[in-house]
Amino acid sequence: MIHRATPKKIFGICCTAMTLAAIGCTSGPAVSPLEKTEDTEKTYPLPDKAIALSFDDGPSGLTEDILEVLSEQGIKATFFLIGENIRNQPSSAQKIFAQGHELGNHSNGYAPLGGNTDPEVIRASLEGASAALKGITGEDPVFFRAPNVNYGENLSAVCAELGLAIIGVSCWSQDWQESVTTEQLVANVLRDASDGAIINCHELQKTLDGLPAVIHGLREQGYEILSVGALAARKNRTLEAGTQYDRLD
Repeated sequence: MIHRATPKKIFGICCTAMTLAAIGCTSGPAVSPLEKTEDTEKTYPLPDKAIALSFDDGPSGLTEDILEVLSEQGIKATFFLIGENIRNQPSSAQKIFAQGHELGNHSNGYAPLGGNTDPEVIRASLEGASAALKGITGEDPVFFRAPNVNYGENLSAVCAELGLAIIGVSCWSQDWQESVTTEQLVANVLRDASDGAIINCHELQKTLDGLPAVIHGLREQGYEILSVGALAARKNRTLEAGTQYDRLD
């Protein structure tokens, strides 16, 4: 099939009343300099910075455990899902969506799509993953992250055609490296965190083990932990299809 190029799709994240409430933009006065979480006696400073948390390569056998931690901590994240994994584990993908998390396209498989990859190969992979995601959410995805975060001009052009903003990374847990331990991935995130950054994690056991410490450490540093879309809303950013965003300042 011949696909004709279409103009870049521009889309914005609108701060509705529900979104504003979700990211803490309420109109009531602050009555305390500290915020207490519902699931712990620990108190944290009111957040004055925001950061996005994302997970790649799911759904997996660990998805539900990760969701449990996020639910306990009251956090919504972005999950960049593989099309073939969605088809193999549709119930896990459905649970991610049902719990209010954001779903993004991470290609149909694990093949690299950067460099000089044929546009038709790229298009087939992205469309396969988008179809699987639409089967879960009822809508086409608007965010994409490339396998191995490997990009190229052809990939950017196809993302523009398909209405996908490219979400990169600016805070690496490096959990995909076999030599990186749970303690090290936690330290990596807390060291490299910055206002507007996007954290990259994977659905791995060591990441699951370190997730509570990552959340605790970020909150102690004054961060509100959000999905990519919520961070864009918080920062008043409009994201353009085919454009790569490693952070959202």
